[in-house]
Amino acid sequence: MPLLTQYMSFFVSPFGEKTVCDELNLFLKSHRIVNVEKRLIDGDRGTGWLFLVEFGADNKNQPSAPNNAPKVDYREILSDREYTLFDKLRQLRKELAEKQGIPVYAIFTNDHLAAMIKNNYDSPKALASLPRVGEARIKQYGNILTP
Repeated sequence: MPLLTQYMSFFVSPFGEKTVCDELNLFLKSHRIVNVEKRLIDGDRGTGWLFLVEFGADNKNQPSAPNNAPKVDYREILSDREYTLFDKLRQLRKELAEKQGIPVYAIFTNDHLAAMIKNNYDSPKALASLPRVGEARIKQYGNILTP
């Protein structure tokens, strides 16, 4: 099976949030990396490093999400209405992940999706209070996945 090459970019500011570095490291660990280029840039988003990651789309043998926490049954935690919305968000997240060739948890975890619904996060700005969710993830997915 041929290796299909795709690209993902990350902007890391020396004054920015650590979560962007965490996202970059998680992405690097969970994909077959072909090449990484790093450039220092001064642009609209400020001064920082732009990482262009070239990776193989055939990542079937790559490790899955780290799972140290016990499994959660969201049907027990969420009301029927909330669970219906949760299921729609999971499906949308899955479609986005497949298009980008990344694991679903790199977008938002199930815990993040459940918290969005439980706490009525209705804007990308509200997502900033979620643990381990940085500005880059909010900017990329916040408008798409806010219920």
